[in-house]
Amino acid sequence: MEIIPVKGIDSLLFSSFWTIYESSFPLSERRSLDDQIRIFSNETYFLEVWEENGKVVGFIGWWDCDDLRFVEHYAIHTDCRSNGYGSRFLSGWIAKSDIPVLLEIEPVVDEITQRRHHFYRKLGFKDNTITHYQPPYHKETAALNLWLMSYPQPVSVESYEKFRLKQQTEIMPLYR
Repeated sequence: MEIIPVKGIDSLLFSSFWTIYESSFPLSERRSLDDQIRIFSNETYFLEVWEENGKVVGFIGWWDCDDLRFVEHYAIHTDCRSNGYGSRFLSGWIAKSDIPVLLEIEPVVDEITQRRHHFYRKLGFKDNTITHYQPPYHKETAALNLWLMSYPQPVSVESYEKFRLKQQTEIMPLYR
């Protein structure tokens, strides 16, 4: 599997990424196309797609937050789910990070959210007890109460506060 950076919409891989992105996240958890284009200009934002045999099987959109990496979006193409791609890709990506990794998930309320939580736990992510609200992606949507998970251990309150400030001022300032 090849990991390929996507630097903007002129990349040949952008449309494949966008198709997976739109089908994997509800409107309340994703950017508009214009906002995605704008975010590419931020040098602490990275978008990487995973390609195998000429097909994009997944992607990760993440931020360099100095003392941690924040995974904002991560998804596998619907045709490739339940085949080990997700575990293989994310565990390989984590292995290349020399700093903690942080991500948000929906609270466990049903079988789907339970499976997602279990997936990250199997990869070594730990639950964080900090109450967290993701700022809204759109003016007409509300902030979301999400659970935080991190690898290899829970983040400190100090690291969380630095992340929260970056999320509110740099990652998602367009939506406040």
